[in-house]
Amino acid sequence: MRDHPGDDVLLDVLEGAASVDATRHAGECAECARRMADVRGGLSMAAGADAPEPSPLFWDAFRGRVAAAIEAPPARRRYSGFLLPAFLATAATVAVIAFLPNEASVPAPSPSAWASAPAADPAAIEGPAAASAEEMVGCRDVAECVADLSDDESRAFAEALRAELRTKESL
Repeated sequence: MRDHPGDDVLLDVLEGAASVDATRHAGECAECARRMADVRGGLSMAAGADAPEPSPLFWDAFRGRVAAAIEAPPARRRYSGFLLPAFLATAATVAVIAFLPNEASVPAPSPSAWASAPAADPAAIEGPAAASAEEMVGCRDVAECVADLSDDESRAFAEALRAELRTKESL
């Protein structure tokens, strides 16, 4: 045993209820032997102490107070009048926040929608600039282009799409 046992384990050693390891350690370790001697001294002092027994009148009065406390209706709390208004104010605040217009309320297209979009033929779009789009971007379709975006690029792309949707809605 590397560490010294706690006070509760030393008390178990004195009572004969501790593990074999703890008992062996307490017998071999000088520090633990000193602590056990202190515990023995404290137990002998407690055993020799003369504490008077309470009078029978105390126990009758105690029993009566406990019975009265059990039968009495619960005491009204002082803050109970505060809870209902606080709850209503919180509910109203949540309702107002929930129904405030949010610019980011336009849902972003799901990745499955991008993946299922048909690949556009760059030559069929129009002109030589469109034909070289695959060479410039380095991907054949939208799903391939979006798959390798970083988080920052994905956010920027989503914002650009939302801005474009807002301008189309305003027309």
